[in-house]
Amino acid sequence: MLKEKYIPTPLVEKKQRKKIEIVEKLNNRRFSTIYVIRRFIIYYLGVSYRRFIRKPDIKKTAIELRGIFEELGGLWVKTGQLLALRTDLFSEEVCDELRRLQYGAIGFPMEIVRSTIESELGVPIDKIFAEFDEEPIAAASIAQIHSAVLSKNRTPVVVKVQRPNLESAFKRDLEIIKFLANLLKTLNIANYLRLDEAVIEVEKIFNEELDYRYEASNMRRMKKTLKEHGVYTPSVYKKYSKRRVLVMEYIPGVLMSDYINTITNDPAKAKKWDKENNVDREKVGERLSLSLYRQIYEDNFYHADLHPGNIFLLRNSKFVLIDLGSVGSLGKDLMTYYSNYTNAVSRGNYPEAADYYIRFGIDIPRGDIPRIRAEIASVLETWTAKSQLDGLSYKEKSINGAGNEITKVTAKYNLPTNWGLLKVSRSLLTLDGSLQYLVPDFDYFKLISKYYKQKERRALIQSLRLETIMASMKEFFRTVDEYNTLILPKIRERTIPFDGSINKFALALAFVLRMFSSSILIGGIVLAYSFLYQHYFESIRLIDNQLFDEIVRQLPPIPYLGWILIFIVVALIFRTLSACSNILEQKEYQGKDVL
Repeated sequence: MLKEKYIPTPLVEKKQRKKIEIVEKLNNRRFSTIYVIRRFIIYYLGVSYRRFIRKPDIKKTAIELRGIFEELGGLWVKTGQLLALRTDLFSEEVCDELRRLQYGAIGFPMEIVRSTIESELGVPIDKIFAEFDEEPIAAASIAQIHSAVLSKNRTPVVVKVQRPNLESAFKRDLEIIKFLANLLKTLNIANYLRLDEAVIEVEKIFNEELDYRYEASNMRRMKKTLKEHGVYTPSVYKKYSKRRVLVMEYIPGVLMSDYINTITNDPAKAKKWDKENNVDREKVGERLSLSLYRQIYEDNFYHADLHPGNIFLLRNSKFVLIDLGSVGSLGKDLMTYYSNYTNAVSRGNYPEAADYYIRFGIDIPRGDIPRIRAEIASVLETWTAKSQLDGLSYKEKSINGAGNEITKVTAKYNLPTNWGLLKVSRSLLTLDGSLQYLVPDFDYFKLISKYYKQKERRALIQSLRLETIMASMKEFFRTVDEYNTLILPKIRERTIPFDGSINKFALALAFVLRMFSSSILIGGIVLAYSFLYQHYFESIRLIDNQLFDEIVRQLPPIPYLGWILIFIVVALIFRTLSACSNILEQKEYQGKDVL
């Protein structure tokens, strides 16, 4: 449970909040494929006409497109929000409008809430909750949120209930989206965008968000990883969490969205609240960024939707992350490329960063790769120089600003899109919605440099832990065993004709390696005596030897952890030499068998 000392004073009273409109009969709108296609064709013709008469109105174009997605509702709203990440497809104005897409906050009646909960949990609602507020505290495209009190221990909780008929409606919308993607593919339009893969990614995202058991699992896992960051997440009540119902800990914090609204409309009130609760905006922004970088580059398990409605502020510049229905992780290769790309940008090595960016693509086309590389490097260099200027907006300084320019280059050369990075882009972009208010003078390079220093320090500490050392040794020996089992037999098959001439050499080399390994073993014994002499002298008093003592005194004092590292290196060298000599001797004997 959240410690009481972190609970802040309220910023917005409940009575000040706008009540969620409850509609007794929900209009389960269903649009046919023909209607959807007709809406987009009409929109396209309108845009084309304005271009033809040379009166393009980009703002109007953007607002009209947002209107279409809002009219279609449901999955289309979510899809529009994801398309807002594609600055290579749409202008900056269109992307800004699509980011503003919001599902009309229309609630559904208590009868549906009750029937959903009782259907999922199999017992009457009164048996589970001592109190249940029938008035929702929030409503969105997927769920409606209520506050309640559990009968057991009278624990305050929040209950997330899925909207009715959502799964069937989303499936219908997804079929239309699939049809449109396949149509574009058949017409050979924008194939480099790999829209079929985009649809698969979207389908995966929404399948996870529609089954709250995924979110419950994410919450338990994220709670463990974020604890190391000093970041709190709500506890989930597994017993009461099913496919369409999720019960979790109530967080008495201040929503970041309310805080931003107060900064904008009543800055004096926001400043007073900061002082009351010991909140430093820049410190909050820095901690949010550092935590997200750590989630992506170290944990490889990150919150993929960090908009201001999913962040609670606490006292002492602490915060809570909620709504873990959408999380992400990257494949091994993509993780390596993405991490190296960011590292290269932070070091100012733009050609190297461009190389890794190009590797993001699934299939690299036969094009002028050197020119693409040069243009991406130039974009990064220009952005870096520009981001250090005074008086720029947060948007111009953000790393996402550089990303927007790079995607224009990739679109120009039809560089294939990797939709596996969709969630990472979404996470960084949605966090910008908070950072632009918390840290207006954001310095990406200063922050990313600080992160990498912290990362290196954590990596060093982690490498000295016994479990890490044991895991590294196991991995090393597993690799050696894999080599002996899988690779070496193939090599032997190809070298049998030459065995007669090299067997003697192999045996001689094995003998030399044996001598080296014996020397290492003897040296290890001497080092062990030296270690005991420096740190546990009483334990060797009975075997104290004047000659050994004289040798040991020549060694400088070595810290305890230093000795541990020395022993690990000696053990690895000894094991490697022994393994190599065994391989060579086996080769000799098998060569004799063959002959």
